Amino acid sequence: MYERPLYREDRDGVVLAFLHHHPLALVVTAHEGVPVATHAPVLFRHGPDGADAEAVAAGTVPLAGSTLIGHMNVENPQWRRMRSGDRALIVFQGPHGYVSPTVYDVTPAAPTWNFTAVHVTGTVEPTAEPADVLDIVSDTARRLEGRFGRGWDQESSLDYFRQIAPGVGAFTLRVESVQTMFKLSQEKPTPMRRRVAEQFEASESGTHRALAGMMRAHGLTDADEERETAG
Repeated sequence: MYERPLYREDRDGVVLAFLHHHPLALVVTAHEGVPVATHAPVLFRHGPDGADAEAVAAGTVPLAGSTLIGHMNVENPQWRRMRSGDRALIVFQGPHGYVSPTVYDVTPAAPTWNFTAVHVTGTVEPTAEPADVLDIVSDTARRLEGRFGRGWDQESSLDYFRQIAPGVGAFTLRVESVQTMFKLSQEKPTPMRRRVAEQFEASESGTHRALAGMMRAHGLTDADEERETAG
């Protein structure tokens, strides 16, 4: 992915939080020169040498070298063709939205699309071992329930998990590189950025409101940012 420096996010802690909030990824591999892709949940498991998420978030260890986990249907041709050491691209898509030139209140102007995305590349290790699959599936379910669910306890369903595990193709990915694009109107003066954020906040779309939240969280609507830009 092309990374424009103005839009790049270099803080591993911010990138890790992004992965936590947007776990449904696009897993891209190639077979005999043909790209193939599957939407699948992909989660951070641990940092280099087993370091925990807190160490990565604090910047003590890098995100590169970390391990991600994911799974898809075992009958998926993409998974069946995965081999240990194959390279893969994992695409995490965050909030995005169209920006109308009317928001800028200047002429001339041009429309654009604000978006947030993280591309992770690395090597995969597929597994169909029942114990490994159960570990990855139960860990994924537990963590997604904790973030997005209503407190469901999986303990009473573990036997069912064991029954369906043969139908799951799991994998791990060792992160080699991370590319980011958080295109949030950074090139515009602060008053314009505020108007862009306000447009998204007024939208009925939850995605648009989340995009506005990211603009504010990154300080792009703050007066201090305006003075920094002017200076």
